[in-house]
Amino acid sequence: MPERTLSLPGSTDRFVLTDRPATTLTDRYRPLPDGMALSHAAVVRAYQVLTGDVVVAYFTDGPGVRYAEHVPEAFTAHPRPFGTCPAQCEECENVHTCGASAERYVCLDGADDRDDCVIVYRDTPVAIIPATSAALLPPLDSAPLLPDLFNLDDGKFGPYEALPVSRAWSPWSTISVTRATAEQIAIDLPRSRAGRHLTCRWLHEFLLISSDPRLRAEPGRPGQLIEPDADGRYLIGGLWPWEEWSPPTCPDCSTDTEQIDVEGEKVWRCTAPDCDRRTYGTGDPYDDQDLPSYTEADADGTTIVYHGTGEIDVETTAELASQEGAHEDGQDADGDDGLTCPNGNQPPECTAIDPCEACAQDEDEEAAMIEASMGLHRGTLD
Repeated sequence: MPERTLSLPGSTDRFVLTDRPATTLTDRYRPLPDGMALSHAAVVRAYQVLTGDVVVAYFTDGPGVRYAEHVPEAFTAHPRPFGTCPAQCEECENVHTCGASAERYVCLDGADDRDDCVIVYRDTPVAIIPATSAALLPPLDSAPLLPDLFNLDDGKFGPYEALPVSRAWSPWSTISVTRATAEQIAIDLPRSRAGRHLTCRWLHEFLLISSDPRLRAEPGRPGQLIEPDADGRYLIGGLWPWEEWSPPTCPDCSTDTEQIDVEGEKVWRCTAPDCDRRTYGTGDPYDDQDLPSYTEADADGTTIVYHGTGEIDVETTAELASQEGAHEDGQDADGDDGLTCPNGNQPPECTAIDPCEACAQDEDEEAAMIEASMGLHRGTLD
């Protein structure tokens, strides 16, 4: 869908609705159901959102041209006055702590077993698919759910995709994964700090996770035997704490990072415009010293050499610059074709047996200087 510019009654701002972003590790956006398109969308104030409207985006700050900020997962609105949360969710508690009131805020959707309340300023511009249109389109729950992501050892192992968990989930609970993900966990777990006392073994379609016999609370207990459920998924966990995965932040400026591939390795790069920091994202800065170095050319075409962390390798850059300078002056031995003499002549004008006149004179002068330095005079012997 090309960009659409929408207007809002009573506002001179222009609201630009763009395509819904593709889902990546760092950008988690659940797609809309097939048949539900942003061409159906309109812009209203938050307090004008009605039950059954599908909320798809908010917008950047104004005034002027304001671009869509898509919600990670579109949801059907069930507006209610702020402060009436039956679940006392974390979002409500946080906003209450800031002294919020129902005169300034509105709840677009109440908390459930998965998500907290959705609370925004009453006048916030919201992109919606009106309930009258949404009722004629495929339901939101017909779109595939985005998996939740989990890891071990501060992101050193993972992330592992799992079915979404409830708000009541705890790190010691299980997660539901596919066979392929279960196999990767079985490889990583014994190597991790979290599972260093565990072993994993496959018995046909069953996964046996055992602890060190010396550390078992019940001597002789064989361990945890996990079998696939009716959908072929494995419920894994309970013997170590899972960590909910999120993109690592920059070790220098704490800005979010984005994933890049460097020589086949997973590396994270700071997204701040004035920061070049790269990291493995393990939480241990010493690990980043092993990042592969790289080179880039600046606006003048000069080659800059960087350490893997993004810091300029001053010594190597300077050495490279001196080599490039010698090459530009025609004095770089690596760039010499082996045929041109120091005076710019090539065979047959100048050879080792029959040098050109300029080279012959140079040789005579060099010989005279050597003889003088040794106290010799041509044609005489002391």
